[in-house]
Amino acid sequence: MYGTRKELNQLMKRAFGREEKLAVLVWSRQDVMALAEDMTGVEADAILCAIGNIGLGDHQEEGVSVRTVYELLAGLRAETRMVAVPSDLLVRITETMRRALSAGDAQAWELVRHSFPSVNDALCDVAWLEKQLAA
Repeated sequence: MYGTRKELNQLMKRAFGREEKLAVLVWSRQDVMALAEDMTGVEADAILCAIGNIGLGDHQEEGVSVRTVYELLAGLRAETRMVAVPSDLLVRITETMRRALSAGDAQAWELVRHSFPSVNDALCDVAWLEKQLAA
């Protein structure tokens, strides 16, 4: 799971029973940023989002370690093709995608009681774009 403390509390209320025992491991932005001197806050947030969207079975089998963080950072820093897009167009597209994905995620939750990783990944991308546009 990934989000603010308030968002995570809401997700956990929906996903788990009141008396169900859980083990919760927490990665904070500061924990992630401490692993690489030159890591930006945006990179740390993207890594936290990726960690939060690792499937339950995957993290139980593989774990989430320092190596995981380094691999995610390397993937973020991989060279990508850049294109110029007017910021007002990008704002409109981002708002539309966030609303559509959030509505789809809510419907999916009611059907199967969990969020689909592809929806979570896309919501993380939208959150990243919104932060970039706000900067």
